[in-house]
Amino acid sequence: NMMFDGWIAVFVCVLMMIAGWTVAFVKFARLKKMEKGNAAFKNLWRGVSTDLTALDLDNPSASKKFASSLGEDGVDLLADSPLYHVYHVGSEEIRIRLSQDRHRGRGLRARSIQAIRAALDTALVHEQHRLNSGIVYLTVSIAGGPYVGLLGTVVGVMITFAIIAKSGEVDVNSIAPGIASALLATTVGLLVAIPALFMYSFLNTRIKNVIADMRVFIDEFVAKVAEFYPPPGEDGAPAPLQTVRKPEDAIRHEAALDKKS
Repeated sequence: NMMFDGWIAVFVCVLMMIAGWTVAFVKFARLKKMEKGNAAFKNLWRGVSTDLTALDLDNPSASKKFASSLGEDGVDLLADSPLYHVYHVGSEEIRIRLSQDRHRGRGLRARSIQAIRAALDTALVHEQHRLNSGIVYLTVSIAGGPYVGLLGTVVGVMITFAIIAKSGEVDVNSIAPGIASALLATTVGLLVAIPALFMYSFLNTRIKNVIADMRVFIDEFVAKVAEFYPPPGEDGAPAPLQTVRKPEDAIRHEAALDKKS
């Protein structure tokens, strides 16, 4: 007994449900791979001793044993790791800065370290966009599902009452099916929004955890860059004391005191 407008609302809700659930399941699978890749990269990162670019697979000076020891599965895990993507950007910046600096191989200046930090922050923003891509379909399902269903219900009730007014007869048996079918649109809208809300909350929490790991890694990476590649000429020795020249009046006053004595 549902009117044509009610079927339109139900159809739109079903489309939102399919789009939102598809994005949610794809995100669940991708986040699982990302978390595994981040865990693998953290284990490798703890073993870095002197050369911060040693884990970069695109580094021509990196050890071939490292790439061969990872295997295809390990390389695939790093390819899915947002931490490795951020690290790759930082590693490239280090190689470029060391090769272009006038004091090649001696260290990085403060401006170069600031530039590396800016590149890492840019990579973080790109990874955030990649993590949040497609989440808009869930937000549309959460916000739009109930409203579309409510619109179908309101229009269906209006048409039902218009038919009653036209016929001039009030019969419960004729009113109840029309109102019940109109309320079905609201029910479908809620069925779209409620699961999407739970999936969005769960995905959003996991995405925030991945982003927090990247922020912590950036701070740690910059700190290690400053430690492993100190500025040229910085040897940790204290600066030599400079002789302070006394004013002429003070010198004359001391000379007068010496004569009196």
